[in-house]
Amino acid sequence: MGNKEYLDRVVNHMVKLSKDNGYPFNSTKMSFSDFCEDTFGLTGDEVSYVFYKYRYLMGWDQYDRSLPYIKNI
Repeated sequence: MGNKEYLDRVVNHMVKLSKDNGYPFNSTKMSFSDFCEDTFGLTGDEVSYVFYKYRYLMGWDQYDRSLPYIKNI
């Protein structure tokens, strides 16, 4: 499986775990970056891709801002 496919699986997993239109972790105790790095072993550019793709899939952004980060992955 390629890197983008893995990141898309991470995003889909996080969307499934999200409750009440929030993050799938306690955001008062951990940042999004820390969660992704500690749980999935992602790098900085990978976290950025996952963050923007997650926001888009959750309906928080009107268009997919993750596309520029594919070049860096």
